[in-house]
Amino acid sequence: MFSRTDLAQCRMRGCGMPIRWTTTERGKMLAVNADPDPGGNTAVWKDVFGVLRSRRVTKAQPLAPHEKLMRPHTSTCLRSRRRTGTDGPPRQPPPRPAPAAGELYERLGVDQRATALDIKRAYRRLARQLHPDLHPGDAAAAERFKAVTEAWDVLSDPRRREVYDLTGRTSRRA
Repeated sequence: MFSRTDLAQCRMRGCGMPIRWTTTERGKMLAVNADPDPGGNTAVWKDVFGVLRSRRVTKAQPLAPHEKLMRPHTSTCLRSRRRTGTDGPPRQPPPRPAPAAGELYERLGVDQRATALDIKRAYRRLARQLHPDLHPGDAAAAERFKAVTEAWDVLSDPRRREVYDLTGRTSRRA
C-alpha cells in the first residue's frame, strides 16, 4: 500500500524521524509516522491517483479495510520531547476515571436505546410519584426528584443526549 517514495524525514532540528505527508479532508497537509500504529487516531489510505489521504477515526466513521491506522507525527516528534525535557515517550495526560455509563438512563428507568417518547413517559411517571408537593418534608424524595429532573434535562435535548452518549458527561446548556 505504501512505498518508500512516500517517505520523508522530519526537518525539525534534532528529530529526523521518517514520516509520510498526507492530505486531510480539509486539504491541509498532515505528517504521520512512517509505520502503522494501533494506538493512532488517523486513518491513512492511498487514493486512485496515488496521493496519501488522511482523516480522523471516529465512532461514526470507523477504520475501513483499505485504511491503515497511524499516529500524527506531532505527538511523537523528538523535537517536542526535548522541549518537554523528557527522553522517553511523549507525556500523556493523566487517565480520566471512566464515566458511569448510562447513569442518567438508570435514573429514569429506561434503556439507552429508548426513544424520546419513552424518556418523556418515564419522566412524567416519576415526576408524578416524586413531586415535592406530594411528599412535603421528605428530603429524600425531593433529592430524587431533582436527580430525575436533571436526567430529563439532558436526555430530552437531542444535542445534549448525543454528547452524553459519546462521553458519559453532561454538557452545559448553550
